[in-house]
Amino acid sequence: MQAAMRHAHDRSRELERIISFSDGVFSIVITLLVLPITAEVEPLQAGDGFAAEVWALWPKVLSFVVSFLVIGQFWVAHHRLFEHVQRHDRHLLGLNLVSLLTICFLPFPTALLGEHYAERFTLVFYAASLTLASLTLTAIWFYALRFGDLVDRDLDDREASHISWRAILTPALLLLSVVVTAAGWQAAVAFWLVLLPGARAVLLRLCGRHAPSFARNS
Repeated sequence: MQAAMRHAHDRSRELERIISFSDGVFSIVITLLVLPITAEVEPLQAGDGFAAEVWALWPKVLSFVVSFLVIGQFWVAHHRLFEHVQRHDRHLLGLNLVSLLTICFLPFPTALLGEHYAERFTLVFYAASLTLASLTLTAIWFYALRFGDLVDRDLDDREASHISWRAILTPALLLLSVVVTAAGWQAAVAFWLVLLPGARAVLLRLCGRHAPSFARNS
């Protein structure tokens, strides 16, 4: 009995290490997003055109805000996901590392967006990077739920289905934003910040009523 309890405690600590490590990576990545802006401060020259030079940094500031909010949503999704993951295996560890890899990569397309926001390639590259990061979180969830049997056994099918549909809809809508970039950076930013969360909320409600459910693996 004591050996079983000790084993369960050790497994719980191992899961906490995974979550703590992931939280640390998210924190560092979000901090790195501001570096392209701060790098521009030293070259600024005080004088009559100083205010104009500062205002000229708005694309970098906007790309920082967009990425901060999007990565913040990825962190929230990761947090919610691991609220229900009670066990882990080497495959889950690997998937989590791949997911963190995609998150760590995001400061690069963010910097490109801040420097070349009007370029179609930059917008597509940024949207594709967000889509890939979201897909890796989806992979973690469905592996834990359907293949690894790592999810809390007390999780009811309705909640599991809600999380599953959210995991599907988010990358699907981000992939759609690749098409939206054809309308320009204004449309893309509006989609990422406003339309995506609104559309996801509406679609989640519709899926909850009419779409087939995702029962956890029994």
